[in-house]
Amino acid sequence: MFSRLKISCLIAAIFFLVSCAPPSLWNVRDSSRREHQLWKKTVEPYLQVPLWRTGYIYDAGHFLMVPLHAAFQLKELSWQRQFSSHFGRFAEAYPREIAAGRLNRLQYFYLLSRFMSLAWQTGNHHLIPPALPDIVLEKIQRLWSGEPAWQWGRPPFPGGMRERLSWKLWQKTSRRSYYRAIIDEELYLFAIAADVCFCRRMQGGCVPAFINEILGVAYEVFQQRVKWLPDGGWLFQTGVWDDYPDYAYAGCLEKKKELQPSTVHDVATDSSHSHRFPLWLSSLAAADSSSAGSRKNYYVKLRQGMARQFFLKVLLPPTAEFPAFRLNNYMDGGNGIFRWNYPTQGAGRGYGPYELSGTLLLGWWTFLQTAEIRDVYRDIVRQFPLPAAVAALYLGPDTNRQRERLVKGENPYRNGFYELICLLAGTLPRYDD
Repeated sequence: MFSRLKISCLIAAIFFLVSCAPPSLWNVRDSSRREHQLWKKTVEPYLQVPLWRTGYIYDAGHFLMVPLHAAFQLKELSWQRQFSSHFGRFAEAYPREIAAGRLNRLQYFYLLSRFMSLAWQTGNHHLIPPALPDIVLEKIQRLWSGEPAWQWGRPPFPGGMRERLSWKLWQKTSRRSYYRAIIDEELYLFAIAADVCFCRRMQGGCVPAFINEILGVAYEVFQQRVKWLPDGGWLFQTGVWDDYPDYAYAGCLEKKKELQPSTVHDVATDSSHSHRFPLWLSSLAAADSSSAGSRKNYYVKLRQGMARQFFLKVLLPPTAEFPAFRLNNYMDGGNGIFRWNYPTQGAGRGYGPYELSGTLLLGWWTFLQTAEIRDVYRDIVRQFPLPAAVAALYLGPDTNRQRERLVKGENPYRNGFYELICLLAGTLPRYDD
């Protein structure tokens, strides 16, 4: 009787420990054959390309972010090694071959910092090329205070992004409202600094003072620029884009010849650029190591609020009239035209209602980390190959800038790249910040 009781207690204890274990310990999953087939056709050859060069760098950070997370979170060692090899070649080519353009570089550098963060998080830091951490650290230190930061309507700030952000935070008025806008360059810098902080802590090393300073400013930015809404969602820096050319036609609900500007007061950010926020917020949350975790809790709350905003105001489910998910063009549910006459679209062209929906296929919305968003991506996967009308809406007016062939125009719809991203986005397990 006693031995049976001991055995029963032991079984109960084992069950309790297994059920309470972190997902990374017990949610081991074999990737499907379809994922491997698509990876071999798309990501594997894409990573062989020197994506840090002109014409390629802008897209690389977008198309590879979900595959990168999948490589580590799904424990695919061969996929991890492919990324490691690619970044090793980048480190050897840096800085002589890297494309110009600060935003281009920051998008690619965020891919680098996420790679390092995921490698440390999963115990695979041996895959990080030795030169990579110093390359990333030196880059963000220089951008923060070591080189001038351009600014609309005035000479560059000699003190770098540090000085520019100080001006934006405390300058109450400006000739144009968008002069005070927090731009992608700065948001990417915040997220990269957060990843560097996380990696340094995992190493047991000291976090440089300028990294802590960047993270402090990031917290100030969100505290100042987030507008909470009664339904639990939020919007970022409403109104700053009111007089910016990209938003000049936000009040127009139809594309037609000789279109006249129609602005929207307190216009919200477009849904395309906003798809990066969930992952940025996750990076920022992971950087907080304080015992109280106040910043971490705040960023997690922001991510949860963004999920609410996305499902209430932005995402539209399939209907009898249109058989696929769509996005409204603006984060407040507005659906007017975006970027009419933009240089990479051409005169008389721009994104009409729902034509920013294609950003769904980049998969970044999965970083909202909700069961609902994973279900959305699983539903999207079931629609591949996409019906012609759906693919046409998602593609929109497309762009005339140079791109690598695997991600150019209609190619990712046909070669399986978007299908793979959505397949992985619907599969990624939730991970702790």
